[in-house]
Amino acid sequence: RCFLMEPEPRDSESGAGASSSDGLPRAAVAKLVKERLPPHLRTKPDVAALLSEMAGEFLQMLTSEANEAASAEKKKTLSEAHLLGALRKLGYPQLAAECEAVGEAEHGAQAAAKARKRKLKGAASTLSTEELLAEQQRLFAGARERLQAGGGEPPGAAAPKGAPDGGRSSGGPPA
Repeated sequence: RCFLMEPEPRDSESGAGASSSDGLPRAAVAKLVKERLPPHLRTKPDVAALLSEMAGEFLQMLTSEANEAASAEKKKTLSEAHLLGALRKLGYPQLAAECEAVGEAEHGAQAAAKARKRKLKGAASTLSTEELLAEQQRLFAGARERLQAGGGEPPGAAAPKGAPDGGRSSGGPPA
C-alpha cells in the first residue's frame, strides 16, 4: 500500500509536546478529546499526541484508497464518491453511510437555498418586457419633471467651464 507521506522514524527522546509532521495539530486534538470526555475523566498528556498520529495515519490511508479509486477511473480530482468508497473498502461502511447522510443533508440545504434565491429572483421580474419598459419610461418622466421643477441641473452635475457656479465647484481658481 502506498501512502502519501511515509511516517518519520520515532526517536526515544521525542516527548508528548513535540509537534507531529504527519498528524493533526495536537492542541486541536486535545481540545476535541476534552470536549468529548465527561468532566470527571482526564487523559495523560501523550494521549493527544497518539490520537494525532492515529488520525493522520487514518487520513493517509483514506486518501490513498480514494486516490487509487480516482486513478482507476482516470480522474485527477478526488470526489465525495471516491472518499465514501474508500471508507467502505477500509471497513467503515457505517461511517461511510453517516458521512453520506450528512453530505445529502448538506446538498439538500444548498439546493433549498438556491431554489429560494431563484424564487426571489423570479418574483422580482413577473412583469412582461413591455410592462418593464413602460415603468422605466414613467420613472424617467418623473425624474425629468422633478429636475425641471427644481430649476437647475441634477445633483452632482458640473457647471459648464467658465460659467458662474456660485462657488459650488472646487472653491479655487479654475484649472
